[in-house]
Amino acid sequence: MKRLVIGLLFGFIAQVSTAQQTSNTPYPVRPRVNLDLEVSFPGGDYGDLFDVGFGGAGGLDIPVTRALYATGSAGVTSFYRKDSETRTYIPMKVGAKYYFSRMIYGQAEIGTSVGVQQGAGTAFIFAPGAGISYPVTERSSVNMGVRYESWSRDGGNIEQLALKVGYQF
Repeated sequence: MKRLVIGLLFGFIAQVSTAQQTSNTPYPVRPRVNLDLEVSFPGGDYGDLFDVGFGGAGGLDIPVTRALYATGSAGVTSFYRKDSETRTYIPMKVGAKYYFSRMIYGQAEIGTSVGVQQGAGTAFIFAPGAGISYPVTERSSVNMGVRYESWSRDGGNIEQLALKVGYQF
């Protein structure tokens, strides 16, 4: 079983490296600005308190290689509680985005979230995800993605599944 897993892993790595050498991933290689709208479905310690979250973010992707980009983003997210109270946070994250093909990418970010309301506190963010960047012109694309976010903080963690759609130029 161990040999099978190792063999599959090496086969996957060989396939990805061959695909990277033969394709134009990603296109074009230059800094990119992202504007995203997000909807979040909370879980974890706060899953019983929050129904849904909505937000928006702006970000910058800076090329490191043809396929790897350093990322940074900041935004606003509001969670709507079941008792009709709203909690608003300002998440700020940095990380990396890797393009497996011209359109498909994986992304991981870390950062902090600052609560706007008194007593909301701050949280450490870990956010892995994946998405697709569909070109609409030579210099712009539409992004769609899914991300798991874990916000670790005193008083309980906020875990969420976030869906995003955005425009990249």
